[in-house]
Amino acid sequence: MFRKLRYHVNNYKFSLVSIVIILGTISLVLIQKLQDSDENQFERQLYGLLFGFFVMFVVSLIDYHIFAKFYILIYIGNIGMMLLCKYISYPTIPFIYGWSHFEARRWIKIGGHGQPGRGFEFMPSEISKLVVIIFVATLLVKLGDRFHRFWGFMLVFVLGMIPIYLIFDQPDLSTSIVLVATFAFMLFIGGVSYKVVIPTVIAAVPISSFLFWYIQQPFQKILNKYQAPRILSILHPEDYPDEMYQQNQAAAAIESGGMFGKMVIGDTSHRMTNYVPVVESDFIFCAIAEEFGFFGCLITIFLFMLLTFIGFRVAMNAKDRLGYLIASGISVMLCLQTIVNIGVVVSLLPDTGIPLPFVSSGLSSLLISMMTMGVLLNVGLQNKSTLLEKERYDMDLKELLGDKLV
Repeated sequence: MFRKLRYHVNNYKFSLVSIVIILGTISLVLIQKLQDSDENQFERQLYGLLFGFFVMFVVSLIDYHIFAKFYILIYIGNIGMMLLCKYISYPTIPFIYGWSHFEARRWIKIGGHGQPGRGFEFMPSEISKLVVIIFVATLLVKLGDRFHRFWGFMLVFVLGMIPIYLIFDQPDLSTSIVLVATFAFMLFIGGVSYKVVIPTVIAAVPISSFLFWYIQQPFQKILNKYQAPRILSILHPEDYPDEMYQQNQAAAAIESGGMFGKMVIGDTSHRMTNYVPVVESDFIFCAIAEEFGFFGCLITIFLFMLLTFIGFRVAMNAKDRLGYLIASGISVMLCLQTIVNIGVVVSLLPDTGIPLPFVSSGLSSLLISMMTMGVLLNVGLQNKSTLLEKERYDMDLKELLGDKLV
């Protein structure tokens, strides 16, 4: 399989790498300022970025068809990790077990003997972002025209929703929302029949209205006991001051940054981000606003828009349908994750907790984002021009050596 790969450095999307480097640098600058004197978050993020770039480079050289070849094993492995995360707890398995923070059971802990702050933790839901994209894209390609049949659509829909439901049940509302939207987008570009789309859209309006009413009722059973107040706090902020505390403090930090930010103009006054809980993670965008101001926010948003645009360009120039689906899924997933993160920070969306790609502190999110970018880079390496060049090369080789030697 590797023998036929002929990558060209001109096809390597250094523009994507440059954007990731800039975002990673912003992350390091902010985390160094945000961490307390007794913390080592800057060092962990630095080492994570360095290792992440190595992972991104290695993955970018691996043919994405190899991941697609083992799509069933990858899918089953990811399901197994999420089940272990949810239902296997210490000391059932001494070295690998599920772990929780803030009433959410989203982590797998390796080692540490059940002690907080010890051992290594990672989030299977982060891995699911890439797994779902590869699995759904491969399944759509393998089904082909059979996807337009009812049983084909239901097969993709059910299998795609299983990991998303497990993520929702952790609970991890923000990641499940991003994955549902990404999944729906992939079904749409995958060629789902309008016989399915039109009835779904018609049915979605009353169902969504009912669900919107239902989750506001005290007897609702869909949302977790701490998720419901967070959603209701956006609708009625005056009634939920505790749930809005983090977002209110983030708003104060954004306002204090002004047009150019405290770091740019040399303002040494007290930072409002000191009052934002876990600001280095899900709420790091308000730190961008305070340190770099309104223009810093615009530049950051522009970088993510540019990353998404280049990602879709990669998808349009992919050499086959599999590459097109994978690159499109990755691009829309990173775009949606950015929108949800910023929407939460500026109080347009409820506080659900999702990292800002390449910027937020957190090794699980960072490494998976780097791996995801590596897959996107590999799709870019194998574009249509490379395919045409390979076909011409094979034809010339056949003419020179004969069909039996090629």
